[in-house]
Amino acid sequence: MTTLAAALAMCWPPSPLCVPVMVEADASGGDMRLWHRRGGERGLGTLAAASRRPHPAQGAGDNPLLEHSEEVAGGLHVVTAPSAPHQCTAAVEELAQHPWLLRAGRAAVVDVGRISPRSAGARLLLCSDAVVVVVREDPAQLARLAASSAVVSALEEAGVPVGVALVEGPRRFADREVAEQTQAPVWARLPQDPAGAAFVRGEGVRAGSGVWARLREWARERRGEAEVEGLALMRTARDLAERVEAYGRRTPSGTNARPAPSPIEAPAPRYPQPTATAAPPPPRTGSLAVTGAGAGAGRAA
Repeated sequence: MTTLAAALAMCWPPSPLCVPVMVEADASGGDMRLWHRRGGERGLGTLAAASRRPHPAQGAGDNPLLEHSEEVAGGLHVVTAPSAPHQCTAAVEELAQHPWLLRAGRAAVVDVGRISPRSAGARLLLCSDAVVVVVREDPAQLARLAASSAVVSALEEAGVPVGVALVEGPRRFADREVAEQTQAPVWARLPQDPAGAAFVRGEGVRAGSGVWARLREWARERRGEAEVEGLALMRTARDLAERVEAYGRRTPSGTNARPAPSPIEAPAPRYPQPTATAAPPPPRTGSLAVTGAGAGAGRAA
């Protein structure tokens, strides 16, 4: 799920004065700081503290999220979170109470982690323009998502579209079957792409051990460019980002926040893992959420 969130931000459709930012708002802890070996001077804690302040007057090109982000490999701007849950919980709760900064950022992909009823993650989803549920193509994982249909219904009733991103597995299900079981359409199928996942983690594109792989790496170095555009994960993320960005454009002009909806209620204790994203082009503001269902189901590659 974190891999997909980063890939979405990297592949976000370009527009004037819009710099996509990934925000790690997972109460169980973040990964990007460790993956990219970054410090903690700026990040989720400073963003949560800033969200408590009055809304400042912003110019057309201002993006307050950039003040709390760090640039990592691939040119991605990330608001990183500490790895330890006890260092994240209060900050995520604060951000859920004051989510205006996420929407002021114009394009933000927010990794919210696993959600449960009345949790801070659930409230962040309700502030989004769209939700993408990341789940493995596995009967147990799909059944878990189906058992959380009350979450999907609550989001839809609040005007937040919900779609599924399937991590491809050995057993294939038709998109129609998944939609009927989970009550959410399939928006993307995420390939098993170790090279793409390694790039998102800042490990670069691996050359492999075969002669053809070594030749491709030699050609890449001669051209002086990374073969990122051809990675399966990035191609899929680009298509999904374009689809989700369209929901941001449908947000009514001048709308900075949704009316406070009723808290998400559901009988089952296990819920999709989310990634929230603020994603409308200027001058509008908006947000998106990407979620994953079940333990181990939130990995994009």
